[in-house]
Amino acid sequence: MIKWIKSLFNKDRPIAVQDTPVSDSPYAAVKVWFDEDKVWAHWPDKEPQSIAWSELIGVAVETTDQGPFVEDVWWHLATKKEVVTYPSEATGAGELLQRLQEIPTFNNECLIQAMSSTSNQSFILWDHEGRHR
Repeated sequence: MIKWIKSLFNKDRPIAVQDTPVSDSPYAAVKVWFDEDKVWAHWPDKEPQSIAWSELIGVAVETTDQGPFVEDVWWHLATKKEVVTYPSEATGAGELLQRLQEIPTFNNECLIQAMSSTSNQSFILWDHEGRHR
């Protein structure tokens, strides 16, 4: 988790997702990636989920009190029809975060609060109506 938080502030992050997990976490087997049209999440033994950037209506982070020995930060990307969920330790999560932070009115202050949380909470980092700035 600390390595991931440090990566938030590293300006020289690669854009491409690596084929092999860069973490010892079992959650690194989950892969997320994106292009200019869509974002995907692929859990082992499941079909990849995807959503179009144009349909994205919200970005949230859910924290739990279960860390640090199990995943305690979950990302949710929502459209009107579905939600793509992935763990913060997913391969490619850092690169995807960098892209999410390019969304106008993305709330980085709320992200910092979420990354500091050790309790069961949800943090809305962006919504299409700009209610959570």
